[in-house]
Amino acid sequence: MSKYTKLQTMLARTLDTGPEDKEISAIIDCVATWFEIVSENVGIQPSSIPTLLRWQYLQSELIENNE
Repeated sequence: MSKYTKLQTMLARTLDTGPEDKEISAIIDCVATWFEIVSENVGIQPSSIPTLLRWQYLQSELIENNE
């Protein structure tokens, strides 16, 4: 089992970098912030989306610590 989530792997592939690259976590945080802004401006409350995006990144750290 890989210590990287599918989200990290997909972003790394898109950016032609490794899933451990710090740019990946910055992108995930940026996307989560974007969803928060959209939620506030549109009035929709998909409050779980930013949390799920951040969880995808943090999950790899938890997997690594449990190995």
